[in-house]
Amino acid sequence: MFILYQKNNLLLRRAYLPDALRLARVLRWKDKAELTASHPGKEPEYLLKHFITQSSSSFILEYCGEPVALFGLAPDVWMGRRACVWLLTGRELGRISKTFVRLARRFLAAALAQYDELYNFADGRYEEALRFIRRLGGRFDGVSFDTPSARFLRFTFRRK
Repeated sequence: MFILYQKNNLLLRRAYLPDALRLARVLRWKDKAELTASHPGKEPEYLLKHFITQSSSSFILEYCGEPVALFGLAPDVWMGRRACVWLLTGRELGRISKTFVRLARRFLAAALAQYDELYNFADGRYEEALRFIRRLGGRFDGVSFDTPSARFLRFTFRRK
């Protein structure tokens, strides 16, 4: 097992396909709504497995053995300068929110050392996610796309 961080009841390690099912079972309802709106007709477990397989790196954060977050990077092209960054969270996130922000900042710093720009789209209805992106230094550039149930806003993180 490839462990990146372990302290007290926290474990951050490389994600594997079975982790998709583990997180899908405990996804926060807003994360599930975002997946449903962005990928109609696809089950969360299928999407999480897809995200893991399409990513150059993906990780899971666990608290007391329970999945809290699954996240990763999917480069546009091999050896490219941009990568799509993704994150989905479980119900236990509220128990470690401050630590999660600190770990997210570390992950972003490491990712931005590797790529000039990270990007993705966030569900415009998901206020907590929009605040989180802004808190980490993400910028919304006004580009959006609409689905029947939501407007998705593009955000970027750029190397300074």
